[in-house]
Amino acid sequence: MVKLKIIIRSGALVLRISENKDRFYKNVKYLLKGNPDLKHWKADREQFSGYSPFYQENNQALSDFKQIYWKLVKEHPELTARQISDYYKHERRHTGSEPVEFAEWTVDQYANCIGHYLEVITLREKAKSGCNYEGYYKLLQKCRREFPGFDTMPFSTLDYNKMVQIAHTFAKGKAYVHHAKRFRAMLGKASKDKDVLFNLSQIGDFRFCDYNPGRYEIEGGEPDVLSAEELKAFLNMSVEDMTPQYKDRKMVEIYYDFCVFMFHSFFAPCDIIKAKWSNITKRGTIAVKRKKTHRLVEVPVTPVMRQIINKYKGQSKDGYIFPIMDDEKEKTYKTKDYTFKKFREFLNKWLKVVGR
Repeated sequence: MVKLKIIIRSGALVLRISENKDRFYKNVKYLLKGNPDLKHWKADREQFSGYSPFYQENNQALSDFKQIYWKLVKEHPELTARQISDYYKHERRHTGSEPVEFAEWTVDQYANCIGHYLEVITLREKAKSGCNYEGYYKLLQKCRREFPGFDTMPFSTLDYNKMVQIAHTFAKGKAYVHHAKRFRAMLGKASKDKDVLFNLSQIGDFRFCDYNPGRYEIEGGEPDVLSAEELKAFLNMSVEDMTPQYKDRKMVEIYYDFCVFMFHSFFAPCDIIKAKWSNITKRGTIAVKRKKTHRLVEVPVTPVMRQIINKYKGQSKDGYIFPIMDDEKEKTYKTKDYTFKKFREFLNKWLKVVGR
């Protein structure tokens, strides 16, 4: 779990955001009043003593600042220390103010208002199980920063030329594809919503991909996938010799077997982690309902898959093929699919170590 603590580092007061061996720091000097002497800092209480000038105001400012990140940790336990540290990276510096709250807009209020409708979409996605509503939230923050009056911008102003202006603005910053896809998805939802005064015909044949600043970067390059030789080498590796720096050898075996199972079944990680013995048929196949498409997909169980299935037989009390999911623990988490998200994070880190 991500931990927070205000400490003295290199002669300055900072908020340390840590998880395992990862450490990230946020400077908090700008929050302090009267340039207090750090000799009055009480590390155990994370406060200035009563001998420090303005100690009450400074202690309150530091507490409020830490609370912003602590609230983020509690509401999004799936985020890593780096993600927590970078969450407000492109926002204005926080001085103890709370993150933006959403309003409950009526149909009349969002029918011809892009900003209000984007808030409505964010709340709708948040209510859905397993949906990544944070993407819409970040888009909302981006648009509020970049487009003056965005909260009251009417849908009726959107045409081809306006979309070109929006694309050029997105292209000046980072994550163009992310923001462009979310904005286009929002327009698609608006066009299908009978209560919203917008139709895709307003923007003509505009396409965000035509204005992507990185659309030519991969031309002539190699795809970011394993070659046949690299894949063969991975499948023939000895688990005992892999990533010796990992002390939990059981988890190393699970990581490796999980990847091998993925290769043989062509299932996504989110589908494999929830696959159960009950999904195995008498026909020698495994039938899994895909999370993304909600369609039932059935594939043959290869000898390698069968070997892995038998290896972990009986290790999951809830009947899962891999002993990763725990239904009782999963119910205690506020975040949907928390176990899978944490496992995916650690699996990706392990694969990067293997790749080196």
